[in-house]
Amino acid sequence: MGRCPVPGTRISSNHVDTPGLRIHYLQAGVGEPVVFLHGFPQTSHQWRHQLAALAERGYSCFAPDNRGFGGTDKPRVRISRGLLARDVARFMDAVGLESAHLVTHDWGGIIGFKVLADHPRRVRSMALLDTLCTVWHPRSHHGYWFKAEGLAEEFFARHHRTFIDVILGGRDGAALPGPPASPWSVGGGERGPLAGIDADALEHYRAAFADPDSHAAAISYYRYALPFHRIDTVAGPDGSTVEAPVALSEREVAELWLHPEGLTAHPGHAHFYDFGPEDRATRSTIPVQWQYSRPPRRGHQAASERVEAPRSNPFVEQFPRMFSDLEVHAVAAGHFLAEEAADYVTAELLRFLPLR
Repeated sequence: MGRCPVPGTRISSNHVDTPGLRIHYLQAGVGEPVVFLHGFPQTSHQWRHQLAALAERGYSCFAPDNRGFGGTDKPRVRISRGLLARDVARFMDAVGLESAHLVTHDWGGIIGFKVLADHPRRVRSMALLDTLCTVWHPRSHHGYWFKAEGLAEEFFARHHRTFIDVILGGRDGAALPGPPASPWSVGGGERGPLAGIDADALEHYRAAFADPDSHAAAISYYRYALPFHRIDTVAGPDGSTVEAPVALSEREVAELWLHPEGLTAHPGHAHFYDFGPEDRATRSTIPVQWQYSRPPRRGHQAASERVEAPRSNPFVEQFPRMFSDLEVHAVAAGHFLAEEAADYVTAELLRFLPLR
């Protein structure tokens, strides 16, 4: 489904200095400002299709590499969501943007939501591609694995190239070790290259994630910037029900992953943990577009379409709870929407993002 960038559109590679961090970013076009925030384990390269198309239509597009990834500095510090949001605000200061539309994917959405929570005047609208605000889904097993100290360190040191080949290149996950060493070993045979991720893109991601400093950053993102909390409810002073977040230590979360009978056998696995309880009260009236992955079942075709906001569990309910002006799209692709469904994503962004 992915297409190459629009012929003749120039995407420049640049660096800018911000307080304590030199940031690499891609830039294209002149006009309405849009900042693109990438996900894990990728870089700003994931936005090449959208940068070119939006630049052709009158947008000024900026796609920084998150700290620890791509060409941005990789200081070995303890990472928090607040730090990552400040990185974005400081980047916008450095390139002269008072405010911008945010287009985000995966970790980029976690960061973008924190920008909105902490720096709301900087955000004009936001697109959230297969990502989340503060509620973790129990099916995302890697969130527990990263908390088990030593496992991710050894895994990335030994398997970083195969990891990229499995996640982004369609290689059989059986090439990776199984639990508890890894959550990425789901087999099923070779899937072939993911749509929109060609050989050049795959080699870019392999080279970018070969850096041990990027491994350290990834571990810090998941281990420390996502402090899991169980959201209990208790009776308030007036008799009403109020939320009472209960923090879990990294060790307590690791114990879920290391359960002798496996993660799903642990009674705590069913919880929808929250990693940002301080931001659960955030409410915004800015326009928000949420696109989530709905991969077609084998032997079936699925349409990408605008749908009603689902309300079946705390994960999906976080979006309509946070945003009063929300549109929702189910996209017939895997997790890496900006590449796997580049045409649909780009078309819906062009329809959604306002031009002043």
